Amino acid sequence: MQQDTRKHLNSLRINKVLIIKVLVITLFFTFVFSSFITKDELPVSENITHTVTVNITEIAIHLDSIDAIFHSAMPDKKRCIGHYEASRKLYKEIEFYTEYHFPFHSKYFINSPLVNKAEFEYSYKTFVPHGFQVVEQILYSAEVDSALNIKYELALLKNSFNYIKDKSRNKLFKNSTVIDMLRFEIVRIMSLYLNGYDCTFNKQNLREIIHILKSFENTLEGFPGNAAGKASARQMIAHAIQYLSKNTDYDAFNRLYFITTYMKPLYQELFTFYDAGATQEVTNYAINIRRKLFYDKAWLNPNYFSVVLKDSSLFNKQAELGRLLFFDPVLSGNNQRACASCHEPTHAFGGSVDFNTSFGADEKLKRNTPPLLNAVFQKSFFTDGRSLQLEDQVNDVMANHKEMFSKPAEVIYKLRQSPGYRTLFHEAFKNTEDTTVTYYALLKAISEYERKLVSLNSRFDKYIRGDNTQLSKEEIKGYTVFAGKALCGSCHFFPLFNGLTPPFYGDNEFEVIGVPKNKLNKELDADSGRYHISKNTIHLASFKTPGIRNIELTAPYMHNGIYKTLEEVIDFYKKGGGAGLGLEVHNQTLPFDSLQLNTVEITNLKKFLLSLTDKTFKASVPKTLPVINIKGLEKRKVGGSY
Repeated sequence: MQQDTRKHLNSLRINKVLIIKVLVITLFFTFVFSSFITKDELPVSENITHTVTVNITEIAIHLDSIDAIFHSAMPDKKRCIGHYEASRKLYKEIEFYTEYHFPFHSKYFINSPLVNKAEFEYSYKTFVPHGFQVVEQILYSAEVDSALNIKYELALLKNSFNYIKDKSRNKLFKNSTVIDMLRFEIVRIMSLYLNGYDCTFNKQNLREIIHILKSFENTLEGFPGNAAGKASARQMIAHAIQYLSKNTDYDAFNRLYFITTYMKPLYQELFTFYDAGATQEVTNYAINIRRKLFYDKAWLNPNYFSVVLKDSSLFNKQAELGRLLFFDPVLSGNNQRACASCHEPTHAFGGSVDFNTSFGADEKLKRNTPPLLNAVFQKSFFTDGRSLQLEDQVNDVMANHKEMFSKPAEVIYKLRQSPGYRTLFHEAFKNTEDTTVTYYALLKAISEYERKLVSLNSRFDKYIRGDNTQLSKEEIKGYTVFAGKALCGSCHFFPLFNGLTPPFYGDNEFEVIGVPKNKLNKELDADSGRYHISKNTIHLASFKTPGIRNIELTAPYMHNGIYKTLEEVIDFYKKGGGAGLGLEVHNQTLPFDSLQLNTVEITNLKKFLLSLTDKTFKASVPKTLPVINIKGLEKRKVGGSY
């Protein structure tokens, strides 16, 4: 008995010693780790995570109140809405943090748009909408009144926020990361919240922007030093809030004035909060977030949108080689068709007819040829999004029996019979295994040429960059219609005006708009669209949201080229798409009620769209092609014969 007691006491002593050792080691490493965080950084991240904790706790109280009132004996929607708006205010105050650190929860469970999603990275599993916007729909829409749904959504929201609160404990991040978060939030304001992407029922976007800006002020106050920067930012924020408070009509709100007068300067002022080391750090966002100027010519980061390989130093030479290949019909199976046969330089490298001629010349292709200008700023290609890299897109066209109908071995054999091409390949892929003519090098060269087809110098771009003389009053009002009443900006996002969602530009939008088979509007077009790729029924007849820059040059419009003029396109959307025309489109993502646009609004909207034409972009078409020492190829036509 005594022996057992002695053993037990000894084990306690050992455990005690072990515990002391663990505590000492823990304290040591805590001290060492904290030495890597400068003293002026720790309070900023601590203040933010403290605010996150407090706000989430209060959000949960408001969500519980909504649940209790909604399910009481006498439910009062007005009181529910009051708690909803209070919870949204608290959420908007920490949104810059949650969107940056918890993008998955933010996208799918906290503030999901009111459309089903099925993404490639999640094996096309269907994600139905969840979060605030679903609750908003229930509370503000007379047609939707589901007690079961709201109970589930409120619980899901609470769980998502509690997860964030739990994971935010003791979370440390640099001051430079805080500034990144704030600048990304400014881009959200300009590209999403001023464009109807949020608050689709209550239209309180402008009020919520005030909540966001006030959170900026509180966050910046915690930064050490930089008194001048804080005073300047505080003044900008105050003026922006004052403008928002005085101009409360969402549809009439002058977005371009607000962006250029308040948001753009604030974005640039926040640059002063970076230290010199932070601006030298390498980041790989779609936006070069640590450049001072908003939307200068280096604001976008092309490397984010493509695979950067070891041959990166030779991009220019590869692009020049790709230019020749793009216009050379030798790439096709019959030596008569080139990439430029369908992608016409004078039409923003798109098609000028509804359907281009197929390879056999006896039938038409099934879809309208999309333009290639600014293709570099996309994350998927073709109207159904089936390719995720430009190289894949080029390969698909080369192999397609209705397009180029070529075989890699045959194309490479022909190119190797050209001294000129052999030299160009050698120079463009120097010191790599592709210095000889290879099929990969061919795909890469054409892709690099397409990445050079950047057209971001329209009058609209010059206006955003600071030249206020570039746009007329009507065009400025046209953008107000575009972003507000017409809802165009909720799919074609400012400032790229394609379907990649800002500010991280990681997801391409795919929409079901109910395009008819022909102008009789009696039946839907039979093209299954993205469904052919995903096999998910939510994608039936859905197509990638296209870019609308240079839209003046890219008629006819829609995937089937049904509309020949911009007026016809605007009228289609004005009426509510296919469903608005009376067609059965069960999964339409476009609002199907009439937009109620008047004649002046339609005229101004068109004028704005025309301001997106980049008249400074000039395509450089080769005058001649390299000689190929094969009989019959000496007189091939630049750009193809048909």
